[in-house]
Amino acid sequence: MNEADLKAATYEDVTKIVKEVGILPLSSFIPDHPSLESMTTQEQWHTGLETDPWLWRDRLPGDGLAAYGRFFAKKPLLISADLFPLIKNLLEDPYSVEERYEDGLLPKSAVELFQAVEANEGIDVKALRAVTGMKAKESKNEFDRALIELQSKTDLVIAGISERLNANGTKNGWNSTCYMTALHWMELHGLAVNASPTPEAKNQFRAYIQERYSSKAVQYLGKIFKL
Repeated sequence: MNEADLKAATYEDVTKIVKEVGILPLSSFIPDHPSLESMTTQEQWHTGLETDPWLWRDRLPGDGLAAYGRFFAKKPLLISADLFPLIKNLLEDPYSVEERYEDGLLPKSAVELFQAVEANEGIDVKALRAVTGMKAKESKNEFDRALIELQSKTDLVIAGISERLNANGTKNGWNSTCYMTALHWMELHGLAVNASPTPEAKNQFRAYIQERYSSKAVQYLGKIFKL
């Protein structure tokens, strides 16, 4: 896979590329590996047009083509629908959110966030902060940390965006990010859970990246996933 040859001018381009590369970060943080940033031009971004990669990142999970979230390195990335069940197998915790909280591995805020999303699949971030009582400015860091922690174990995914409308139903202000439990997102788009034992799942993933990625990217991901 030659990173320099990958260019995305349209949404159709990026749908093919994300299926081909499997893991597509928004920014270029995986060494010698393509990103949404590297395959587009600066002029494409934040235009609000159909060619805007900022809109693609939300459209892909909405169309069931890629899972989106901060799954590792605390960085936003897209994982193709084909690969996500295997990635989830490797990143998820065998214990529930509630059990992890009881063991002192998660803060109470993370449990409350997860339960709120589970009860309101597709909830937008503004409503989520309200439901969990974390609307205050001083709660933002705790809220953000809990969200990243839940994404890093693939408990939650970013499911797209909701348009912010005023009382007349007219778009008003920035769109809001929406969250879903990963299992609900998978079920919604007909993706089966990968139930391979961990050593077998690691072997599957190791073979996948060695076949497709550069040696630097393989080395980096090998450390992340403890292959």
